[in-house]
Amino acid sequence: MTDILRLDNLPSDVLILIFDYCTAFDLFRLSCVCTRFYEIIRHDTLWIKKCKQSLVTNQTSSRFCERCNPLLNLRAKWHVSNNWQYGRYEKIAYFSHKIKLMPWIQLTKNTLWWGGGSQLYGFKRWPQNKRHAGHLCEFRETDMKSDICKFIVLDDMIVTGHRDGNIRVWLKHMIGSSHFLNSISRAHYRDVNALIHVSNIIISAGADGKVKFWNIFDESVVNNPIHTISEISERIWSLSLCPSNNKFAVGSSGHLDLAPINIYDLQCYSKYINLQHEWRRGAGVLDMVWDTPQTLLTCGYDTSIRKWDMRTGTCVSDWPDPTDATLYCISSDYQYTMITGTQFNCKAVLWDQRQREYVQLYFLNLQRMSSPVYSLQFDSSHLYAATDQNLIELNFSGYSNKENNYREMLKAV
Repeated sequence: MTDILRLDNLPSDVLILIFDYCTAFDLFRLSCVCTRFYEIIRHDTLWIKKCKQSLVTNQTSSRFCERCNPLLNLRAKWHVSNNWQYGRYEKIAYFSHKIKLMPWIQLTKNTLWWGGGSQLYGFKRWPQNKRHAGHLCEFRETDMKSDICKFIVLDDMIVTGHRDGNIRVWLKHMIGSSHFLNSISRAHYRDVNALIHVSNIIISAGADGKVKFWNIFDESVVNNPIHTISEISERIWSLSLCPSNNKFAVGSSGHLDLAPINIYDLQCYSKYINLQHEWRRGAGVLDMVWDTPQTLLTCGYDTSIRKWDMRTGTCVSDWPDPTDATLYCISSDYQYTMITGTQFNCKAVLWDQRQREYVQLYFLNLQRMSSPVYSLQFDSSHLYAATDQNLIELNFSGYSNKENNYREMLKAV
């Protein structure tokens, strides 16, 4: 009698070749067939090719990995990436407050920082299995008289820029009225709207249209700028530093007959390149991300993400917001993924640079939908966003989350 051929009797290398033709959905089903299939499928070999083109979870950039908590294995990447694309997440409110603010957030591997009004909070990012109610590990409150516009987080300190034009430097774990390192009074005439850091230099820009360079680590010169760029002459909204640390971008309001994006060389403080585009008046650039040394992503009042090639000085791609809304902020994984925070309906939008259309919409507050998303950051499995009264986390790492596929709902409308 002829023996019956059984799939599970085949050699492992043959099974791997067969399984390589299966979709990820099929692999999950096959892993439930028997212990041998489960052991083969859980190995990274089958998931390398399937995860190379993943969205959000690619983790190829060291800059992106620095804020990922945790780093995902290959099998988890595919699952979490699908959760992002189909809107499967758990929503958590870190806190809410009664006063309407325009907050700013910064994300590191271990801490989520929120600054708004005259307060600064630090939330410990616990491992998934150690979370407790509220997720609140650290609380830092300042008695500053002027609201925080922007801040940056360094290794041991935080630098804050204020509406009265002052800049203050705080020890990261000792923020309070008596624990700041130093202060630059009237660094700008008014609102300090942007701050970046390179080496031992802080670069600030404000509503007075000036960009200033400060050595905050030298007490003898801390109150005197090293250099000032005064030629922009209109409100500056944003700054972004090139990954190679040799140039930076300045985003302004665009109300004068000037381009709202200016690129400067850090060595000689002169213009590096003129970006060529037919700007409409008032197309201010509210936020920027330097994706690679050659490409810059911008967003703002012209309601589109724009990708700029520094080698040609031109806009090489653009992605208009699906509801024609102002884009207040943008975050990137420095690979394919972009997420924007928009003017209307507490809405964040997920984008793939390889596609023309947006991938998914996330409505961060369905009870009160009038606020913009003023600031957002993400890692492989979490999205953090600040509205005028809430700080929200969307966690995409679960297996039983309800699907919120608003992309399909908007298509139907």
